[in-house]
Formats: sequence, structure tokens, C-alpha cells
Amino acid sequence: MKHIIEDWQQDICHSALWDFYFDGLKVGVLDIETTGLDPYRNKFILGGVYDVKKHQLHQILAENQTEEPLALGEYMDVLAELDVLITYNGNHFDIPFLDTRLRKHPETASLSCSYLYDLDLYPVLSKHSPLRRLLPNMKQKTVENYMGLWETRADEISGAESVELYHLYERTADPDAEAKILLHNNDDVRQLTRLTKAITKSDFHKAMFHIGFPVKRGPAMVTVTSIRLRQDRLEWSGDQNRLPAAYMGYDYHGWPAGSRFTGSGFELSVPVIRQSGLAVIDLEAARLLDAAMPSGFCFKDYPGCASGFLVIEDAGGIKYRETNHFIIEFTKKIMEECL
Repeated sequence: MKHIIEDWQQDICHSALWDFYFDGLKVGVLDIETTGLDPYRNKFILGGVYDVKKHQLHQILAENQTEEPLALGEYMDVLAELDVLITYNGNHFDIPFLDTRLRKHPETASLSCSYLYDLDLYPVLSKHSPLRRLLPNMKQKTVENYMGLWETRADEISGAESVELYHLYERTADPDAEAKILLHNNDDVRQLTRLTKAITKSDFHKAMFHIGFPVKRGPAMVTVTSIRLRQDRLEWSGDQNRLPAAYMGYDYHGWPAGSRFTGSGFELSVPVIRQSGLAVIDLEAARLLDAAMPSGFCFKDYPGCASGFLVIEDAGGIKYRETNHFIIEFTKKIMEECL
């Protein structure tokens, strides 16, 4: 097994939009190479991840397929330092593949990627931007070309060619084959890091409402995975495994907000006022009137915030930014009481 660490100075798309959801979180950009698409029959052979905070690009290579558990364990040690992963179609391939292969070996069966938040750019751009209408397909290289990133890619082989080269390398230890395999993965990670600027082409707040987002308070982090605006309540739920104990509450300082945290998940809900075609939340009752995002943006800055009330839906539909902001800040409040 080889663990290659390369210093690289490349920032992700830093903007107020990015900081709204990910400020202060440890982010990594992930791409893996495998011998095929079926995680039950095929193997993990190479994992790349760029640690954005440390400016280090890691590549863990299994020099033969019998080294898979060793390479997986080393790769998970790197991922354990992170809160957020950026992938391209990672929700459907990279993350499930890793978790399946981890369960295949006694040495790694207790490990999982499930505690990390996966920001998968594929559904963000495919479902919540105009790119699908503009491009022939949504493959990563197609989107890269549209974003003007073709000149920054040195790799010229496909994923299938990379697998063929790996089989050659496994038999012969050919250094040229190894270099091409590593370059293919290295370029995928680098290009995906640069591709984060594509979120500015999306309705990112709407995407986060539907896809979910992380909420971190101190050492604890949860992931919102489902948001539902009912007639009289706003409800959201998700995954968590870092809070030390279960917690249940039937109100929040006399306000009828429900909360339940278990060892693996959580559910929260707050009352919504319906009046004159608007859905409104009482920020004073939630004790959030002056709450601000890390970037300093406060609820009072929203046009739909007046007299201590925040509009989260009007005739134009759900106000995704305001709704997500409220969910983030109220979840943090409840997490404070759990810790």
C-alpha cells in the first residue's frame, strides 16, 4: 500500500453562499477508483481526498487487490479528520461503495462514512440549475468543460482505461501504469475542487432544502435530511451519532416546539402561523430574533422579517434561504441543551 501526500494550494468556492452552510466545517474533496461498479464483487483500489483546510491532497493506493482492507483503513483515517465531503455522484456511487467494501472485511467492518455529510454536486447541478438543459449530459468532464476547466486537466484516460492499467500494474508493478492511475485520480480530485464554483449557477438554497445540510455546534454535528412545511408546523429530521445522550422535549421555554434525539437520528418541529396567505414563524418565541449566521447575516436583515415574525412562505412559494437559516439556528439551540 502507498500513501502519497501532496501539498496543494487550492481553495474551494468561498462565498457568502458557501459560508451560509459550511463556514467553520472541515471539508474534503473525494474521488475513488475501483475495479468495477458493483461493490459486492469489485474492489476499492485507490482513494483520493483533498483536505481543504490543511491544503493536502492524499492518495491511498492498494498495490494489489489483497491490500484492499489495509488501504480502506488508511483512507478512513484521513476521512475521520473531516466533517464534509464534496463528491460528484457520491451519494449513489462513492459513499455506498466505500461502506459496502468496509463491511466486507473484519478489520474495517466497524467503520463507515455515514457520519460525514456528503455534498454531492451532481444532484445540485442536475436538479437545481439550468445546466441539464444546456449540456448534452451531466458527466463531470462535460460540466468541467462548460465551466472552462478543460485546460487544467492533464489526465487523458477514462475510468475503464484506469482499471485496465491497474490490472497491468498489479501484475508488473509498471511505474508508468502507476503514474497514469494516480494522475487520473489526482486530476479528478483537483477538477472537482475547482468545480465547486458551479454552485453559483444553481439555486443553492433550494437545493439544500431538498438535499439537506449539516449543522454543527461545538464538537457535535447533525445532518438535516428531510424538511416538511405542513399546514401548522415546520418539521425537519435527520441523522446524528455525535451527541452523547438521547433527548426529548415537548416545548421550548413554553413554546410548543417538539424535539427528539436518539443515538442515530433526530426530529424537530415548530408551530407555523398561517395568515393572509403567509406562513410565519415567531422568532421571539424561538429566542432567535437576533441570531446571525457566522457571516454575520441576521434574521432582521430579511425583507420578510417584521415585528419578531419571519415569513417562510408566501404566494411565490417557500422561502428556502429563510427556512434553512431558521432550521440551522434553532437546531443549534436545541443541540446546546443536549450537550
